Amino acid sequence: MTALPNAPRNGKRGPKPASRANLRDVAKAAGVSLTTASRVFADHPSVRPATRDRVLAAADDLGYVVNALAQAMMGLGRRTVAFVAAHMIGSTFADMAAGAESVATAEGNLFLLSTTGEDPARERDLMETLREYRPAAVLLAGSTQTGEEFEQRAVAYAEALAAVGARLVLVGHPACPGSKSILSVDYDQVGGVRRAVEHLVTGGHRRIAFLGLIPERTTPAERLRGYELGLQDAGLPVDPSLVIECANDSDGARVAALSLLSRPDRPTALVCLTDGVAVGVYRAARSLGLAIPGDVAIVGFDDAPIVADLTPALTTIRVPFWEVGVHGARVALGLEEYDGHVQLPTELIVRESSP
Repeated sequence: MTALPNAPRNGKRGPKPASRANLRDVAKAAGVSLTTASRVFADHPSVRPATRDRVLAAADDLGYVVNALAQAMMGLGRRTVAFVAAHMIGSTFADMAAGAESVATAEGNLFLLSTTGEDPARERDLMETLREYRPAAVLLAGSTQTGEEFEQRAVAYAEALAAVGARLVLVGHPACPGSKSILSVDYDQVGGVRRAVEHLVTGGHRRIAFLGLIPERTTPAERLRGYELGLQDAGLPVDPSLVIECANDSDGARVAALSLLSRPDRPTALVCLTDGVAVGVYRAARSLGLAIPGDVAIVGFDDAPIVADLTPALTTIRVPFWEVGVHGARVALGLEEYDGHVQLPTELIVRESSP
């Protein structure tokens, strides 16, 4: 049999085995006590510079790697700030995570990103693993199921993390009404959509649809509530036939919008759950020969980077995602005084897709 190129002489494949050196070996090689070697890796101020250099040189020669988990369990070394989301999709979560990371790393922490795929079992397993690693904080981001089931899970997570000196903060998520002990940093979703409806009513629209309803999720529930309040403010009824469920993407929105805009009594304006849904509405309107905003006005939500370049440019609700991440991390690390639910303002950005 022909030997593999560059095969190791012992016949085993794979990388060179990691060093088996332990802290006792490092202490012996450096000629110091085990306690002194331990203090070097804990960055203890009592260690003399020359001794520190000697220990670190011995560790380098032996290929010694610090056991970060063991250090974390003893309250030493760098700790982790974890950012956990159902999915890491688009600029929404990227901006939020970037804001949190800017705070975490400035405070000397490692920053970890992870996703759950909207699987509660996977979420629980991840939280248990994080707890074992003694993190500094965990940020649980984005929309979740409404109701008591999630709140009960969140309370259990918060208590388990608190037992190891860590704090749980919900970011981009409304406050849990049944548990004031769960910290949350959110943005004004209800007010944002409410202002969008007011804007459309001021422009003369009376048949205004809401597109993108996803049942029993916190984000759609908040935005739908803003839509309903906006209509009530204007003295307009909430017509259930104008509240349309669709997938939160442009393809699903296009299909739903084609059906809605083909009706004889079609709406003259649509408020969309997200900018991605709004893009699907653009595609449907054009395929039906409808002008935007002449035949149908469209408002999105999120102010994704691309929407100002649509033709016509999309009116949307701008969200301070980066700032949500920053405040979430600051609250989680105890850098910002927490006095109830933190909610940041949103802004209606009027462009050419609405009057």
